[in-house]
Amino acid sequence: MTTGRNLKKKSAHPSKEDKGKKAKKVSEKVESADQSWFLTQEELARRSELHKRFKEEIDSLKGKHVHLIVFKLGQESFAMEISKVNEVVPSVPITKMPQTPKYIKGISTIRGKGIIILDLADKLGLVDANEDIKTRSAYTMVVSTERFTVGILVAEVPSNQKISGDTIQSTIDNLSETSLDETYIKGLVKVQGEMVYFIDIDELIEGDRLRARMKTS
Repeated sequence: MTTGRNLKKKSAHPSKEDKGKKAKKVSEKVESADQSWFLTQEELARRSELHKRFKEEIDSLKGKHVHLIVFKLGQESFAMEISKVNEVVPSVPITKMPQTPKYIKGISTIRGKGIIILDLADKLGLVDANEDIKTRSAYTMVVSTERFTVGILVAEVPSNQKISGDTIQSTIDNLSETSLDETYIKGLVKVQGEMVYFIDIDELIEGDRLRARMKTS
């Protein structure tokens, strides 16, 4: 005897009532999926707060020279303050960590210290489906925020760039053509003719999920 199945013969032509129930279920699923794309009030408030802080920071850089580290993730270029970068080293073996997001690759020992390794290209959706991770992980950029030190995988050694703070543009109304999460982007700056995303590495690294994982590691 077969268990776990309904062996009753079903009508070949569903009734109007069945069709109505099915349509309602599909509608509910679509509505639920659509709602997942909307930001909560808390998220909107947080984004507004970040925009205000980023603009104030960019305004404070006017008339000053800014020293940046510029690096590539996928086909996009990003920059952060040089003060955030400790060093760039050839990548070393990574020990995987269980139950972590895909972009957290594991832990590497660098100069005798265990460092969590991140694949930000993966986190930001900049990975080519056919790309081998080895092509984008030749080097590890060791970065420190106020609370954490992590390693970011990069394909090539980043460059040092000194720019005028006057050239940094606010991201407000300037990110309509990118799919990147503007939560992490402080501004836009042109470096050697190329548009570069000036990011808040603290905000990017210290996301809630990653922060929770680091506290338990």
